[in-house]
Amino acid sequence: MNKAPKGQYARDRAKQAPQASHSVLFWLIIGITGVFLCWAPFQRALFNGYSNSFDRPLFSSLIWASILLLLLSFYLFYHYKFREKRDVFPFLIWLIPLSYLLSLTQAASTYSATNMVFFYVMFATLFLIGFYLTQDQRGNRILQQIVLISGYGIVLFGLLYWLGNTSAANFMASLFTDLNGEPVYKHAIMSDSNGLRLTSVFQYANTYSAFLLVLLFGSLFFIQRSRTWYGKALHASMLVPILLSFFLTLSRGGLVVLPVVLLLLLFFYSLKRQITTLIHLVLGSAATLAILSKLTSYGAELQKQADSALSAKGWGLLLAASLTTAALVTVTERYIAPWLQNKLEPRIRSRFASAILPVAAILVGTIGVFLLFGDTFLSKLLPDNVRTRIENINFQQHSVLERVTFYKDSFKLFEDYPVLGAGGGAWAALYEKYQNNPYTSRQAHNYFLQNLNEVGLIGFLLLFGFLILLLIGYIRQYIRGDEEERDSRFFYFLLVVTLLIHSTIDFNLSYAYLSILLFLSLGGLASAITPELKWKAAAAPKTQSLLKWGYPGVLSILGLVFLIFSIRLLSGNTLYNVAVAEAQQGKPYQSVLETADQAIAKQAHPDYLLLKHNVLNQVYQQLKDETLRNEANAVMAELKEREPYNKDVFYAELNDFLQTRNLSGASSVLTKGIENYPWSIELYEKQIQVLFELGNTARMEKNAQAATAYWKQAEELYQTVVTKQQELLDLPEGQLQGRDFQVTNAMTLAMGQISFLKGDYASASSTLASKLNDNLDDPTNLQIARWYLASIQKQGKSDQAWLSKLTAKSSTEPAEVQKIVALGS
Repeated sequence: MNKAPKGQYARDRAKQAPQASHSVLFWLIIGITGVFLCWAPFQRALFNGYSNSFDRPLFSSLIWASILLLLLSFYLFYHYKFREKRDVFPFLIWLIPLSYLLSLTQAASTYSATNMVFFYVMFATLFLIGFYLTQDQRGNRILQQIVLISGYGIVLFGLLYWLGNTSAANFMASLFTDLNGEPVYKHAIMSDSNGLRLTSVFQYANTYSAFLLVLLFGSLFFIQRSRTWYGKALHASMLVPILLSFFLTLSRGGLVVLPVVLLLLLFFYSLKRQITTLIHLVLGSAATLAILSKLTSYGAELQKQADSALSAKGWGLLLAASLTTAALVTVTERYIAPWLQNKLEPRIRSRFASAILPVAAILVGTIGVFLLFGDTFLSKLLPDNVRTRIENINFQQHSVLERVTFYKDSFKLFEDYPVLGAGGGAWAALYEKYQNNPYTSRQAHNYFLQNLNEVGLIGFLLLFGFLILLLIGYIRQYIRGDEEERDSRFFYFLLVVTLLIHSTIDFNLSYAYLSILLFLSLGGLASAITPELKWKAAAAPKTQSLLKWGYPGVLSILGLVFLIFSIRLLSGNTLYNVAVAEAQQGKPYQSVLETADQAIAKQAHPDYLLLKHNVLNQVYQQLKDETLRNEANAVMAELKEREPYNKDVFYAELNDFLQTRNLSGASSVLTKGIENYPWSIELYEKQIQVLFELGNTARMEKNAQAATAYWKQAEELYQTVVTKQQELLDLPEGQLQGRDFQVTNAMTLAMGQISFLKGDYASASSTLASKLNDNLDDPTNLQIARWYLASIQKQGKSDQAWLSKLTAKSSTEPAEVQKIVALGS
């Protein structure tokens, strides 16, 4: 029996299958998905920052997703079938949100963990959209075009700001978001020690560079896939804007990942396509480098002052470079590509032919690295800030060393939560407890390690196994298929590969928009897997009937529940904002509390509960009504149970004890805080001050044993600070320390006071002398000087210079010193 040609089965099957695109539901889902994918980027790309300030667009996106899930379930009532091996993936995808649901049982943050369950339901929904809608050829084409063309719009948006066209950029943003009175879309261009960095909608240059790599490889792919000259020209014309934007991000991570992904993708191309891809990339890069320095300087000037003439000049250069590149690429596709097809490929029929050019590219790339890093004509084409960033790419620069530290600390966290993890947002909630030094990073900068922290080994294996099973299945199908079948979904593959590789060094997938694109593309890949392989035994009619109605039925119920919860989350956020506004407007506290309670009933968000707690405390301070105090304590108890590692909750509880002068309670809270935040110097400072006061109170009560115990704790804590401060000196050269961590003036004052009251005047004067400061307007500096003079006087010495400084400040200062002297034994 003769076998059908490769890919023939898939095409025959597509012809025989009823066209889903005839369905009204199909077009409704496509339309809503398209609008959603255009709207989402302008909501800060749906960044999950684990705080209320990022919640509203995320909760809005859940409503979009729940509507799509409901519509998809209705669509599947007419089109669902379970006949092929690929049909198992719509079941397997739900294991990922299930792993997040299981991790809720030991979540470090109930709020973050619950939200992550909802977000992964959203991602699963987009996976299903990609899986089912791309089975229709027209749906497959439209989804790819939506992703790519909307991406081109994001590139244009960023360049509009860069070249000073603020009004046009604002208008573009206003189509999808409310600027809330801001003159521009916030942080579309950011400034740091490296200079201006283009971030577009992402507000983070490294993630924007990852997205630009997707667009770059996508445009290179579609140049060759397009069958019309104008289609090729359109995608070719975007090469320069994309590459220009890529360089303007100043992302070293992007520069490192680009050749890695490029080489990987080349292995999947025919020899002719490999050569033309590299030609197109070289043409686009050459045109970009030709204008990069000028457009970098133009952008810098335009951020300082509007200049329509300079802006027009910049656009003229960009347009000329883009059109020139488009023309050259189109000519290459028209004349050179066919020649390569006819002349080169017949002569190289080795099974390893597709590997020849990638290997050669490694050699050429090595030469390119030399040209970029050395003092060559090519490096001189680069602006100073870009050249500096490239020259600083090495394994000893701070961003690499810091990431290595993040990864090591991530494994420390994993060791304490190995099986189910610590729930969604685990790293953000717990990283300070495990950090090696006082850096600030609520993201682990590695998607897989962050997932390992959140859902443990079980959830990680489910995610990793799902990805491996899907990608291996797709690659096997790709190898078996012909060129038409391969091209039909390869864009999804390059998107998935680019994002996943870049996400091993950054937190791109904390942007829900990029996670949506990832899972949508994974669905598109899954729909291509081995459709010709049937199950060995056909399911019984009853089973088929159960699955036909059961799966869409379950999805419809899930979609309805998902919609209800999503509306509640968004409603709670709205009510919280109303409550905050009422508090700021000075409305009666009963009204504020009522609105806050309504918000809390929708979601027990830590910010909502903290608002209620703070209002109750403020009113209690005025009215001294114990009912209010008790209610505030009940809210705090709930907060501690739900958010045991939330730093805002910690400070709220600490302030409760300090306001009531319950120093013993404050000390207990601080002890726990130092355990959870061992590099927060302010906690050591406050604890040492509290222990001094507790000891001094015990001294005045003639309880020498208690005073000694408290002061011993303070001394041990002080020594801990000194030891940890020394540890920071051992960090690798080039690694930044992070937040300040050193002995403070307030600590020194407390330790000097303890030594003085213990009668160790020599130690007191030595300790206090180390922090003497001429700025006596600072209360702590003033106290240090007073206690220092008192301590040397008790030793029978004097320091006329410092006594004169105090007297110059106030004639009463010598008397203040004598009061302290009188405290000594």
